[in-house]
Amino acid sequence: MANDLDSQGLIEAFFDALRLRDLERCRSLLRSLEALSRQQPSLKPTCTYMKGILAFEDDRDWAEAERTFTALLQTDLEPALRARVLYALGRSLDVQGRWEEAIAAFEQSLSISTQLQQTIEQAKAWKHMAISYRKGFTQGDFGPPALQRAIEYYHLALGALEPIPDPAPDVAWLKGSVWNGLGLAYRDLGRWDEAISCYQQDLAICRAHGYCHSMGLTHGNLGEVYQKCGNRAEALRAYQQALSIIREFDDRYEEAEALANLAFLHQEMREYERALDYYGQAIDLIEGLRAGVSAAEARVGFFATVVDTYAHAVLLCLEIGDQERAFDTVERARARALLDILAAGLPDLPGEKGATTMTSAEVQAALPDDALLLEYFTTGLVEAPDYRTAAPPGVQRHRFPPARTLIFAVTRDEVQVHDAGLSPNDLLPRRLDSVVERHFLEPHIRRTLYDRLIAPIAGLLQDRQRLYLVPHGPLHYIPFQALIAPDGETLLREEAPVLVYAPSATILFHRMSERTDQASTTCLAIGYNDQEGVRLCFAEEEAYGVAQLTGGTALVGPSPKKATLYSQAGNYRLLHFSCHGTFDPQAPLASALHLASGEALTALDVLEHLRLGCDLVTLSACESGLSRVRRGDELIGLIRAFMHAGAPALISTLWRVDERSTLILMERFYREIQAGMSLAQALKRAQLHLKNLTRQEALAILTHFPHDSVGTSLAEEDEERIFADPYYWAPFVLVGGCESGALRGR
Repeated sequence: MANDLDSQGLIEAFFDALRLRDLERCRSLLRSLEALSRQQPSLKPTCTYMKGILAFEDDRDWAEAERTFTALLQTDLEPALRARVLYALGRSLDVQGRWEEAIAAFEQSLSISTQLQQTIEQAKAWKHMAISYRKGFTQGDFGPPALQRAIEYYHLALGALEPIPDPAPDVAWLKGSVWNGLGLAYRDLGRWDEAISCYQQDLAICRAHGYCHSMGLTHGNLGEVYQKCGNRAEALRAYQQALSIIREFDDRYEEAEALANLAFLHQEMREYERALDYYGQAIDLIEGLRAGVSAAEARVGFFATVVDTYAHAVLLCLEIGDQERAFDTVERARARALLDILAAGLPDLPGEKGATTMTSAEVQAALPDDALLLEYFTTGLVEAPDYRTAAPPGVQRHRFPPARTLIFAVTRDEVQVHDAGLSPNDLLPRRLDSVVERHFLEPHIRRTLYDRLIAPIAGLLQDRQRLYLVPHGPLHYIPFQALIAPDGETLLREEAPVLVYAPSATILFHRMSERTDQASTTCLAIGYNDQEGVRLCFAEEEAYGVAQLTGGTALVGPSPKKATLYSQAGNYRLLHFSCHGTFDPQAPLASALHLASGEALTALDVLEHLRLGCDLVTLSACESGLSRVRRGDELIGLIRAFMHAGAPALISTLWRVDERSTLILMERFYREIQAGMSLAQALKRAQLHLKNLTRQEALAILTHFPHDSVGTSLAEEDEERIFADPYYWAPFVLVGGCESGALRGR
């Protein structure tokens, strides 16, 4: 009985039960240890550590596990426990696809274990460093050299474990798992015989000690090798055996992997309906796991590691000619996580609230007669910096989809699908600092992108008044309005439809339908000219002008503004920010608007503190529209944060904007709104106004503002259209929003 064990016995029994996947016994043992800790407070850190492990293993809430381990590391832990907590933290980062952070945590754990001469703990760290390198390669984040690093670490782990005579069950299990991981690395290298030999080593250990769950995983890995070798009968037998065993342990994470493998095999065998059934089962499990993770960023990271299942399902639907089913799967891939969060109303709570994505038929029914929806979907995105480097012969990523860019064109009457003939890997920026104005604005690139992304559906644009754009993957960085048609004109032109961007069709129409009358005051405009010595000339003037045009309130200058924003933002129908903005591609939730001296509003601040009832948030700040794009296309940045906070529509920028042209555009935009234009119409008119503005007209506007730079920079040919270059007008995009009429109450 658990109560009869001492503290060390309880801890050992907990990890014995964990290896056997007896998670109910783990919880019972933890409760006994917690009771004991009331008399022995020194046990409390260990109890917390074990709670984090159960959050990881049983609840599959990797964000909660990460929070638990991170908080524990801020306390005074004895070195051996610190090493174990770092190791556990690394695992929680690994499953979120944060390979480099995971490896750093394992390296810290290894350093402590080496100092303590703890051979077993060293082997664990080496093993999981290898796992992160291998998985990073398989998912396309690392190049082929990562596989060699993984093999080196697996051999270091085996070298530490092999000399141990008659190993205890926990050491034997660890040794078997290292053999299994080494087999996976050999699988990726195409060294099939060596992979099978490694798996057989693991199976022998599992059989000897009764590690049934581990046997299930290894059978699945064997199936992958049999499939690669063309032995489909053996592959099918191994996959089915793996699924049967894993289901006995209610391990939804590994069950989804087993189902995806079965689907992939049946797809290869041309048994398409059976393959789609397995893909559907896997997707259901993935969405349940994703919704159960308690932080948005962790959901995004996890989804980026499993999006290949959706990609294969979409491509299979298209192969058999089922375009509607393909579209439905695309929507599930793109909308579900964010939709769950919006339905829950809270950004950092599980979102399993019954929210569902729209089908193609429902989207068609919601589309106005004069509207066209273009929803793009990319597959096979490789984010490794050296992705163009040829891999050695035989090296391949398991179940990695081909590189494709698909166009779903939806009207009230039909759904068309086109292959753009474009690899998303050719569009992925290697860096995100000012990349758009340096790359995508080159005229020949904008002309080529029109031919690939718009020309296949150009016939459907005839007489359309509205064009909804749903980019995907690297396409989020493309200014569609600046793409050049064969006649030399851009997509933004007088007779063209208005453009509205959206994260997905479901979210676009979901936000349109949930209008409220919560906000009662017109506009809060926040402006600030300075940020770390870099002075803007017109940001505060822009805020004053917007407030005057809308009858609202302006908050400007160096005084703190966040407290006022937090307490009052929910009362306003319009929120306008004109200030410095920064995008952090490595930590996108740290992307920020600089509101005052030493005061920044980060995306995380927005998630945690703002609840809005507005019609529109305007982010008239550099890079405010940039987000880090993962393969799962779940954007992380200021736009996502404000959508979480309740904004149904946002105007943001794709790159560092010129503040003179921005002031002119925003003034015209709000004048159009006050005249009764919809958001999309107002933005289009403001962009065309700026695009066609002469130097003389611009000078007449800007001379109202007393800055020396205005006269010298504009005092040349009066009739020159000085803002005609898309650098000035194309960065502004409208995301979401009801553009069938003007703002509420007007």
